[in-house]
Amino acid sequence: DFEWVGKKHGRARDDEGWQRRYEELKEFKTRTGHCRVPQHFEDNKALGSWVAFQRSQYKRMMDGKSSAMTIERAKTLDD
Repeated sequence: DFEWVGKKHGRARDDEGWQRRYEELKEFKTRTGHCRVPQHFEDNKALGSWVAFQRSQYKRMMDGKSSAMTIERAKTLDD
């Protein structure tokens, strides 16, 4: 039988990581008034990379290509 549990666990872990970075982005916006995190942001390099990745994945999604971005995540980022 195929092991579905591993895939589900992996997705849950991915969602937790995404949510953690999203919370960091909200904190950044509170401090700066915007979400334009530099890709090589010295204070939080992981956040800068994450924001750049979200932008690239959004573009892929809009182009109809395979993407880690979902409609739900895009809506969350737009809020």
